[in-house]
Amino acid sequence: MTSNSRRHFLKSLAATAAAPYIVSASALGRDGAVAPSERIAIGLIGCGEHGTNWNLPQIFRYADAQVVAVCDVDTARRTKAQARINTHYGRALGKDHYKGCDAHADFRDLINRPDLDAVAICTPDHWHVIPAIMAAKAGKDVLCEKPLTLTVAEGQALCKVIQETGRVFQTASENRSIDSHIRLIELVRAGAIGKLKHITVSLPSGNETRGDNFMDRDIRPVPDGLDYDMWLGQAPKVPYIPARVHGSFRWNFDYSGGRLTDWGAHLIDLAQWGNDTEHTGPVEAQGTGKFPPRDSIFNTAEEFDLDYRYANGVTLRVVSLGPGIRFEGEDGWIGFTGWRSPLQASNPDILEAKVDPEKVNIYRPSEIVKREERMKGGEYRNFLDGVRTRKPCYAPAEIGHRTITIAHIGNIAMRLGRKLAWDPKAERFENDDEANAMLSRKQREPWTIANIDSWLKLNG
Repeated sequence: MTSNSRRHFLKSLAATAAAPYIVSASALGRDGAVAPSERIAIGLIGCGEHGTNWNLPQIFRYADAQVVAVCDVDTARRTKAQARINTHYGRALGKDHYKGCDAHADFRDLINRPDLDAVAICTPDHWHVIPAIMAAKAGKDVLCEKPLTLTVAEGQALCKVIQETGRVFQTASENRSIDSHIRLIELVRAGAIGKLKHITVSLPSGNETRGDNFMDRDIRPVPDGLDYDMWLGQAPKVPYIPARVHGSFRWNFDYSGGRLTDWGAHLIDLAQWGNDTEHTGPVEAQGTGKFPPRDSIFNTAEEFDLDYRYANGVTLRVVSLGPGIRFEGEDGWIGFTGWRSPLQASNPDILEAKVDPEKVNIYRPSEIVKREERMKGGEYRNFLDGVRTRKPCYAPAEIGHRTITIAHIGNIAMRLGRKLAWDPKAERFENDDEANAMLSRKQREPWTIANIDSWLKLNG
């Protein structure tokens, strides 16, 4: 099956999508009755914990998609992911009809494949935007993990390319397909708590371990099978230390932004959604943070307390007190404490308020998506539907970029130790050259956005 014939099929579906898009249960993979020519061919870039244990099972749910290639700089990880994929499709499709999944060490080789329709990017955060831009320029649709960007400048570049290429893009935020979160946002936007005045977003504190190397901070030889130079990518060239890489990279500013970007990508996004400010941002940011010693491998804030103000008068506090969110209005409050916990409100009647879906125009999963899937997250179903219909996903590039920009400018405010005036239209600080210089960072050659065009070697 060639990419051209598959894309012809997708375009024919899009041509019929003037009415709301409805497909049969079998077309969504409920009984496996999807022909190979109708499957969306996906390449998975990044085969770590989240890539293999969250993203692969998400794709496996849907028989109208198939992972045909994987990529990782770590031989052991990509081999493990490849084996898992081969086992799944070997059983689902039968050995006589399944040719196997390919594995690549270089993401450029995967993206340059003409048989792919889309890529799923599940790399460390500093490796999100470069493959995403390259894939879009190569004619692939893109699902990219969050936090979407390493810097504000990266987000600006990504949004520009997605707009120019017209590719379907999904920021992989499952929160926007969770039933209780959708109910929370529709109540806020419907006015169930009156005019919105203040939002508190609470995130975890500390620099958490996500692997067995968290305490291993000595310089070591690079393990066999790991392309460490490519893992570093745009980041500065430094000796290999296990704690820099798998499992704990998010606690170093060279690769991410700490808890504020990690969990903020989830819960700040809900604040933006509820405030109806998805395509803009606050106008002020200030706050304090507790940082590790300067010579520590981990240098992102372990504790933080940030205050933002929007042009509409709504204020936002982002604080490290454990996961949760609370919207406060003139007539009460609503929110939750804990990860995906039941909704609470100042008055139980708020939770039972009637909402007119026509007046609160937010994304809702199709009824054909099982409730179990909606409670876990349906970002892939929404993405696959977008690939077929060419309609925007519920978290396109700009929404993901605007969400994580709030975390980025919060980190900058903490590091500079002063209140910053932010222009969300220009996406720059007002009259502050030092702060504006922190909106981007130098990318180590050759892993730069400027080199992407030279990497493309498409056959037509």
